[in-house]
Parts: sequence; structure tokens; C-alpha cells
Amino acid sequence: MNKATPFAVACALFVFGAALGAEKPNEVVKADTRDAFESAAASVRKEMGTDGRYAYVKADERAKVEASLVEMGALFVENGSVDKMDKATRVKLFNAQEVVNSILTLRDRDRLICERGAPTGSRIVSTSCRTYGSLEAARQDSAKFMQERTASPCNTSVCKGQ
Repeated sequence: MNKATPFAVACALFVFGAALGAEKPNEVVKADTRDAFESAAASVRKEMGTDGRYAYVKADERAKVEASLVEMGALFVENGSVDKMDKATRVKLFNAQEVVNSILTLRDRDRLICERGAPTGSRIVSTSCRTYGSLEAARQDSAKFMQERTASPCNTSVCKGQ
């Protein structure tokens, strides 16, 4: 088998399956042509919206994802498909793809995070699993609650010096 063939296949596959509504979490979308890539990129951008799967992507990460998608799009505009790219261009495509995939994997609201420990008031160790989305929503709710509490004036007699 030619050494360039596995590399070309690796470059042609994007882990945008979740963004495209794939049923299996590990399902990959083959975006080896310009049209397939543009469809996958549009889906990723949509999923980074407020109600999307990647809604918790931070602003600086969003800029990196967008820059990488633009870079990959430019490579497809120049070459049309992965098959027509030279090795150096494939490396650029692969590196840009890895930036996108790493950020989206980290900020996937459906990613399961499990912790093992004893709940408060108990010595019995157990495992609890929650999604990244539910953990992030709880963190944001707590931060909002604390911000509201510190922003409102104190109306008790202790605060008024009485």
C-alpha cells in the first residue's frame, strides 16, 4: 500500500459527524471535496449557535475554529478535493482540521464527564456522570446567582449601620 494513501484518507475525514446530526458519536463525515466540506463547515457554524451542540465554545476558541474553517475552505477552493492536493497542502488541511476537532470535542455539550467520589454527607464512594452541557449550565447559573447577589444593595439593618 502506498504511504500517501492512509495520509490522504486521514486528511479527507472530518469528525464533523456530530454537527451534521450523525446518530453515532464516532461517525465521521467524509468531506474530501469542496461541496462536502462547505456543507460540513456550515453545519459546524450552525451548531456553534446559542442552542447548538457546540454552544459553549468560548469567543477566542470560536475565532480559532472560524479561522481554521476559512483556511480549510481556501485550500478546497484552490484544489477542489483532497485527491488533488500535494503533501504540504494536505498537512495544512490536517492541522487546521485538528484545531477544529480538538475545540469541538472539548466543548461538545453532549460529552459525558464522570467523577468518582463520596457525595457530601456520605462515605460511600460512587460514580456520577453528567454531560458537559449540564455542568456548564449549572456553573453559569451559579455565577449569575452570585453576580446578582453581590450587585444588589444590602437592605438589612446591619448594612445600614443601625
